[in-house]
Amino acid sequence: MKALRHTALFVAVFISQFLSAQVTEKWTLEKCIDYAFKNNFSLRQANLATNVSGNQYLQSKLNLLPSVNASASYDFNFGNSINPVTYTFTTGNSQTSQMGLQTNLTLFNGLQQINTIKKSKYDLLGSQYDYENAKSNMSLNIASAYLQILLNREIVQVAEEQRKITAEQKETVQKKFDAGLVPETSLLEVEAQLSRDEANVVNNQGIYDLSVVTLKQMLQLPVEQSFDVDVPQVNTDNMSGIAEVNSIGIYNYAVKNQPVVKSAEAKWMSSQMAEKVAYGFITPTLTLGYNMFSGYTNSPNENIDWSNLTLVSSPADPFFTQMKNNLKQYVALGITVPLFNKGQVFLNISSAKLQQQIKELDLENTKAVLMGNIEQAYTNAKVAAETYIANKKSYESAQKSYFSLQKRFDAGLVTNFDLQQSKNSVATAESDMARAKYTYVFRVKILDFYQGKALTLN
Repeated sequence: MKALRHTALFVAVFISQFLSAQVTEKWTLEKCIDYAFKNNFSLRQANLATNVSGNQYLQSKLNLLPSVNASASYDFNFGNSINPVTYTFTTGNSQTSQMGLQTNLTLFNGLQQINTIKKSKYDLLGSQYDYENAKSNMSLNIASAYLQILLNREIVQVAEEQRKITAEQKETVQKKFDAGLVPETSLLEVEAQLSRDEANVVNNQGIYDLSVVTLKQMLQLPVEQSFDVDVPQVNTDNMSGIAEVNSIGIYNYAVKNQPVVKSAEAKWMSSQMAEKVAYGFITPTLTLGYNMFSGYTNSPNENIDWSNLTLVSSPADPFFTQMKNNLKQYVALGITVPLFNKGQVFLNISSAKLQQQIKELDLENTKAVLMGNIEQAYTNAKVAAETYIANKKSYESAQKSYFSLQKRFDAGLVTNFDLQQSKNSVATAESDMARAKYTYVFRVKILDFYQGKALTLN
């Protein structure tokens, strides 16, 4: 019994620690991205679309093989009919059975099958690159949502810190009011400020909660599942390094490696193959066919007795004997030459050429958009770095001013209103600095994305 109690206690402690670990587990940015790759609905749909393209590519290769089909039938004939096996006139009811094997192979059709294989291959590549591009965009969206949570968390902390400072000031002013050193208006002012600070905490906490919900929805997590992100040490010491890179260098790398460009290139190549397929319909089509069939009938055998010119009937041969004796085979070589198809062939060629021009323009437009996005991202990153440095200086100055006013307030040289104004300036400057910091981090991550670097906050 004692051993059993120890075992039960051990199991209970283990389960408790396991559940606690599950609740307090932190989600890193990398874990969020990996989880989204496996569970996000839109990414799963894009992956399935890639599998469909893979099947189409496989089918285009299998189309080079001959087609083989078997057939069988069993018929009941009522009254007079033609025997489909012996092609003789039969009187009365009868039963017949036929079996056959047919195969057909396209020997030449203007290289349509070969070019269709090439087209399907490029279609598959385009679909694969579309999937990779969807994953890349999802990574950026998750990084943005993740950083928004970190920013909102800091703003909540700033608001809570300001509330605590105001609460401490209220206690100080309350003591001075009780001692008759300050008028009641000073106490009312600080109480009103405390109410505003508490409301600010509640409001910012709500914004933070909504940002968490946004990320959970991206990950397709259940609403009831507990969720908390890891808070890494965001490094802003290398802001001067942004000047060491240039947008042209980033573009030259991105235009060769970004999946959105590779997808456009694959679709352009596919359109070229589609034009060749369309031209293939002008040429003759050469086919080779082979058929084999046999049959059985229960009608009696009827032969002419030429000695007295009479019809002599005998019982029908057994099933397998007839199937062997009635076996017929033939090989056929056929050619089809297109002469006139209401202009459909030439219109298809014209449409294929137009589609090729459209895909070529899509490729050029994709490159141009990529260049514009990189230029914008590079400029935004530089502006964000400068903004953060300026806001950091503003915060440090506001903080020094507040500390100076705090000493003067304690000495009774400034009013509580002036101190509150200075405190609000510190809170605003700190919030602005936090926004600038995370804006800069996200802008840099966009540049990392275009350079093929992994999205990480470490």
